[in-house]
Amino acid sequence: MNEPNPRDDQWKDMLRAVLGEAADEVIASMEAQGFDPSALARMSPSGPDMSVLMNQLRTMMSGGPGGPVNWQIAEQVARQTLTQEGVDTLTNEDVAGAKSNLELASLWLNLATSFDASRGPAQAWTRLDWLAHAQSTFRRMVEPVAKNLTAAFTRAMEEQMEQMPEEMKAMVGGQASTFMEQMMSTMTGMQFGAAFAQLAKQSFGSTDTGLPFVEGQTTALVPANIADFAEDLEIPVDEVFLYVAVREQAHARLFASSAWLRAYLLDTIEAWARDITIDMTAVEEQIRGIDMSQGMPEIDLTDVFTPVPTEAQQAVLTQLETILALIEGWVCEVTDLATVGHLPHAAALREMFTRRRATGGPAEMTFGNLVGLELRPRKLREAASFWKAALEKGDQDSRDYLWSHPDLLPDSEDLDDPEAFFSSDESDLSTEIDDLLADIFAEEDAGHDPSGPEEPLPPTR
Repeated sequence: MNEPNPRDDQWKDMLRAVLGEAADEVIASMEAQGFDPSALARMSPSGPDMSVLMNQLRTMMSGGPGGPVNWQIAEQVARQTLTQEGVDTLTNEDVAGAKSNLELASLWLNLATSFDASRGPAQAWTRLDWLAHAQSTFRRMVEPVAKNLTAAFTRAMEEQMEQMPEEMKAMVGGQASTFMEQMMSTMTGMQFGAAFAQLAKQSFGSTDTGLPFVEGQTTALVPANIADFAEDLEIPVDEVFLYVAVREQAHARLFASSAWLRAYLLDTIEAWARDITIDMTAVEEQIRGIDMSQGMPEIDLTDVFTPVPTEAQQAVLTQLETILALIEGWVCEVTDLATVGHLPHAAALREMFTRRRATGGPAEMTFGNLVGLELRPRKLREAASFWKAALEKGDQDSRDYLWSHPDLLPDSEDLDDPEAFFSSDESDLSTEIDDLLADIFAEEDAGHDPSGPEEPLPPTR
């Protein structure tokens, strides 16, 4: 029997000296890609060839075409985080139960909203399934922030090169900036991957945070997460599943019927993320406290985002909070209408979800820590009151018609005084809406005609 060669692990020891706790993740990724530095160790009489090793490490860190986040590492970390304590699986009963709940929820909603039912499939997902379906949208939302973070930390970390091990400095040489960007990309990949896994552990479906993580009209439930949530409640688990299913279907109908809404939300988040300001003083203080010889550090993101938003950022933040509140308030109202007489604990579940969203649930806090953006709909109760008043002033058709265009929706001030929004009599309001839509469509038609006049959009309410 062959004795293990001590040199086989020498390269791993070197990587651990450089990367610390991150080394095992990096080693696994390198091996998965076919890199075998242990073979180099056996070939060289003096030990592993650090020059070749660092070149391979640099290639692995680059994550393919490059970018602020090594998404290959992020996905590996997310999957490992979800599987290290066991993998949730779906039984035939889970799948059948999810489909049955979603189909029944859709039937109930037919009497609560004028929006058509979602035409997509009704599915049950494991947490790993949620990761796979939500990855592209998650990436779109966080990558602009990662770009700013990478630039800020790379500048600060370049000043710390003198603290790095001699082997690392020799191999990096004149490529310090490139290597630091790649290392930062790996670090953000690890942290974003861990945060992504937390979202997968906390999400009940595809939209329960108010964000449409999945494109299209698919509706889905994550039975493991719903069961965990229901475990400590004094409410039958079947009721909890049905209530969540109604909320999932309500979100799906809203996003499917308001074609502009998904893009509007994601564009607003991207606008915030692009313009986010990094507190360089906080970054520099954090970097100064890092001993690079002790391995790759973990970035503490809690203090690096400028605490006071600029005027432009505050406008975007108010816009985002308002639309999230309107979405959540509408979902709460139609869920109430759909579940009344069906679920004995519907009122208690509504209050529970309202508090969870208004105070920032686990998923909202995870996302907030990641990109410096709180996804709390601060005027959730006001928004719910608005939609209740909209139904009282008209009917389901007139209430849901307000989702036809963002300019028809109330703004933050309107939520404080819904009576003022509805102060016009029904005929005046109908005329105002028709005139507004006519102006919007006229401008769109003019945009297709080079000779047509360019008129401004009507002002937002």
